[in-house]
Amino acid sequence: MGESTLSRERIPEKIKRAVLVEAGHRCAIPTCRATTMEIAHIVPYSKTQDNSFENLIALCPNCHTRFDQKKEIDKLSVKMYKHNLGIVGGRYGEFERRIFEILAKSRERIFVVGAGGDILLANAIKDGFFEDKNVSGMNLDIKGDNGYQKSFPMSFTYWVTDTGLNFISKFASGNEID
Repeated sequence: MGESTLSRERIPEKIKRAVLVEAGHRCAIPTCRATTMEIAHIVPYSKTQDNSFENLIALCPNCHTRFDQKKEIDKLSVKMYKHNLGIVGGRYGEFERRIFEILAKSRERIFVVGAGGDILLANAIKDGFFEDKNVSGMNLDIKGDNGYQKSFPMSFTYWVTDTGLNFISKFASGNEID
């Protein structure tokens, strides 16, 4: 199996919680994102006795096995996933991260979101990852008795920019995000 857990110092609950929160209680590998979690050591505990936040990452049991035992996922990739979690988790909301995951798998260049999608994607749009194509569609038009008028779009059509493709590719593959 690997390292013995009998002589291993327990990971403090506060650090476990921080690692899980960092990954959104999902596997840190963007193309997986399963919800059953284990805490993995990036550099093996047997070599470092290091239970620090920086040396821990949330992985699902399958990815943990692929990393620790089967060596199908290399250490450098896991280090990049950890690095990228700090950037992505601190900058982008859950909806944006899910869109990144979907686009990484589908490789689509265009997608549509419903009402409020512009708000949910605000940081990714601001960072130049998505461009609103302003496709006319269904709107909610409000007209008040006092002459007030407002039209709200019920959907948004976005094009994934070259910058967005580059970011999503790095995010999904575990390459360092700038």
